[in-house]
Amino acid sequence: MPAGRIGECEPCYWTALLSKRVAINLNGLNTALGEAFKAFSIWLLERSGPHKAALNINDHYLFFRELEVAWGNVPSYEQLLEHFGAAKLRRAENPMRWLSESGHVRVNAERRESHTEQLRIEGVLAELEDGWSRQLLSGYYAMLSSRVSRQEADLRSVRLALRAAANFLKTARLAHEAKPGMKALEAFWRSSPGQVAAVTGFVGYLNKTYGLQLGAKPDKRWLQKVKKEKAERELVALLRDQDQGDFEARWIAKALAYFHELPRVNRKTLAYTAERFENTDGFSVQHGSTLLWVPSAASFRNSQVLRKP
Repeated sequence: MPAGRIGECEPCYWTALLSKRVAINLNGLNTALGEAFKAFSIWLLERSGPHKAALNINDHYLFFRELEVAWGNVPSYEQLLEHFGAAKLRRAENPMRWLSESGHVRVNAERRESHTEQLRIEGVLAELEDGWSRQLLSGYYAMLSSRVSRQEADLRSVRLALRAAANFLKTARLAHEAKPGMKALEAFWRSSPGQVAAVTGFVGYLNKTYGLQLGAKPDKRWLQKVKKEKAERELVALLRDQDQGDFEARWIAKALAYFHELPRVNRKTLAYTAERFENTDGFSVQHGSTLLWVPSAASFRNSQVLRKP
């Protein structure tokens, strides 16, 4: 029994404190929301225990208080999503879980994801600083939005297409009303070979809208060479950043991209062991049902030194 609580067990103390805080907070809520808040506090007590419930109830009250100010009752999920946004609703996990379990709201996961994607799209559109680039991107967005309206595309594909287009425009650094040429497009392909496919739609839009003749895709062998060069640059850059504790896993993931053309490897799930091959230190890596080998950072560095004239 904690000091200063003579004759009162600890759970009893926290339960009483919870009840006291609920009673105080009820002064800020109307009858309907007050009943909802009391029911939520009982649910929270059963779910979290008296200690956590008492410590967190005032924070949860702020959510109910905002319902009071905005509507005076529990609104629909769509109204909650529009008012708070998906991110804030995720932070209000317990109140939202109770509202759903008690039948006050019906969570629409598809609507939530659409709302989140729309916010991400707006973020991409706001990234470009100059008005001309924003105009080009906005025109492309209008075209993509019409495809969504016709159910020919979803918001996620729109976001990915806009991301590639925005990155291209940042690389191109166009003067006012200037149109991008093949030199700018090839520079983007070279710097971001992984976005070649994603930017194709924007290239087609520019060709159709502004009468350009930009190539839709680079030569396959050229693209493979560019990807290889980028993977090598990333490996060399990683050699200068060996202080972090997960360097070994990061190195293996980048080495798989360079030596085996596997660009999307989750380093957190890598299964590997140190193994020497042909007198070279390295790692044996399990990739699906295949066993692959990559050199260690030290071995690769030595090979780079030997290659220098």
